Amino acid sequence: MNFRLPVKEFAQALARVSSAIPQRSPMPVLENVLLELEGSTLTLTATDMDITVTTRVEVQGTANGSILAPARRLNDTIRALEAGEVVFTAEAASRRITLATSSGEYRLSGLDPADFPARPGFAPKASLTLPAEKFSTMVKRTMFACSSDEFRPAMTGVLFQFRPEEMRSVATDGFRLVRVIDRETRAGGTDDLDIIVPPKALTLALGSVATDQITISASDTHVRFEDGTTTVLARLIDEQYPNYESVIPQANDKRMIVRRDDLLGSVKRVSLYSNVQTRQVRMRLADNALRVAAEDIDSGGEAHESVPCDYSADEIEIGFNAQFVRDALDRLDAEEVAFDFSTPLRPSLLSPYGPKNGQDVLMLLMPVRLNN
Repeated sequence: MNFRLPVKEFAQALARVSSAIPQRSPMPVLENVLLELEGSTLTLTATDMDITVTTRVEVQGTANGSILAPARRLNDTIRALEAGEVVFTAEAASRRITLATSSGEYRLSGLDPADFPARPGFAPKASLTLPAEKFSTMVKRTMFACSSDEFRPAMTGVLFQFRPEEMRSVATDGFRLVRVIDRETRAGGTDDLDIIVPPKALTLALGSVATDQITISASDTHVRFEDGTTTVLARLIDEQYPNYESVIPQANDKRMIVRRDDLLGSVKRVSLYSNVQTRQVRMRLADNALRVAAEDIDSGGEAHESVPCDYSADEIEIGFNAQFVRDALDRLDAEEVAFDFSTPLRPSLLSPYGPKNGQDVLMLLMPVRLNN
């Protein structure tokens, strides 16, 4: 096996697959990257058995073949090389790998490529192609709300719902919920399909996409993201997602319209004086005025600010975890946002106010009981 290519291109290809390689594994073979050369196309594959990442790069190939190379040492070596070309040679019998540059030579020991796990079968039931930017926005608006509770595995992932007329993404950790509906993107396929995708797979997909379009395909057990050069194939979370629609209130009759940047800035500043455990901030609304306040009895610190808003309903005071409010506002790109309240103990809804920019975004925040 022999090929040459620019160091920079080799480093980029390795970077696209390296995130799928486990740091430590009971299966040492997984700590290697599979390199396969056919003609002028080099294919690199890495897996942790749940996620498999494959990418292709064009090279000057002179001898076809395949080998397993130690991923960390190969990646670190290529990243450390100066700009220029590298010549990669692998001997089939000895599994010895040689990296040659204009100034030096590096030797590694490889493994038999036959030891690499076989790629899982994949028969998609739904498929769609959408702009990479739209997919990225959809993921970033939802993934932050995933749970980290291993005892509720379904909620540790993002729910994607493929429908003939729309696509949805949903995430919740029980204290907040995000639902994004995209009616401009429609899935090809005959049946409705709900899948739960692990956050790691979404992170790898976002980091691997290098084109303007991404194709998402899903089966009952796996999801595949591809952009023409790189493919991320991930095992789905095999659980039943909770009925999230049942917790979205339909009768929140108190609405506040406020500039997103005004509220976000106020919460950031005032929350510096909140209790480090509860992170509680108070919002008191009355007569087109919002008062944001926080207090830490333990340290004796307190702060409050007034924020102009559009509010004409009955006076209400409600508490929230400041970090949850900041996370939500950070992921809304609207100039103004709408807060819909009911009572101080019932969920509140947050959404962009004005143009939808192709996606209907709804965020639910559970309030916290106010300290007297």
